[in-house]
Amino acid sequence: MCAPDPNAGRREAARVENNRRHAEFRADSIKQWNKESSFKDNITTIRGLGKSRDLADFQEFTKNAEGQALLGKENLARQYFQNQKTNEGGRSTRFGGKASSDYFSKIAKIDRKMYQLATVGEAKIQTKIGRRQDAMIKQQHANLGMGPQFGMPTMLPPKDRAGQLMNSLSFGLNVATGVMGLFPASDVRLKDNIKKIGQSIDGYNIYKFRYLDSTKEFIGVMAQEVQAKKPEAVVQLNNGFYGVDYSQLDVDFKEVA
Repeated sequence: MCAPDPNAGRREAARVENNRRHAEFRADSIKQWNKESSFKDNITTIRGLGKSRDLADFQEFTKNAEGQALLGKENLARQYFQNQKTNEGGRSTRFGGKASSDYFSKIAKIDRKMYQLATVGEAKIQTKIGRRQDAMIKQQHANLGMGPQFGMPTMLPPKDRAGQLMNSLSFGLNVATGVMGLFPASDVRLKDNIKKIGQSIDGYNIYKFRYLDSTKEFIGVMAQEVQAKKPEAVVQLNNGFYGVDYSQLDVDFKEVA
């Protein structure tokens, strides 16, 4: 019989921990996949629909500004022609010149504002939209974060061959002590190649058998059967297996020559 591995408990604990880590990693991977899907949708919205809305707002503002400019020109023209006087002669050649100059200066000022809005203003709004998009995309990257990291693999402790060998030697020594001691080891769990060869007068089954990892044959009883019939004749040995006090039975324990 091979003795148990002293590291068996640690190895099983490592397997359980490894399974837990794999399950957690798969769950985190699914969460990350969902976040990446949302990230792609948000980026598409920012670069497409978001930009379109900003441009539409600017174009609406520009249209309103153009309307205000045309209205301003119209009012200036009305005021100019209403206040204009006729030169009936004898007046300076510069008659009405200041009023005309003021009128055209104001018209030119409105035109300059509209030109700046159509050129410099549009360039500024495009830059502003670009910066806003960059900031929003940067925030989306920050929200996405890094994907799940499994980390270092779970280390599986090796089998303790030396400890297993020592346990085997100890086990064999305990069996041998039980066989040759005052109460021979008669536990069925220690035996192999069991054959029933008869029955005693008191009704105990007699067997020929070998102990595990032994080639020698012995004759005796099975402790479990004796325990059911006469429990006081059965003792528990130091190794945890059962031995039998053959002095209380009408069966002799002996080695087959």
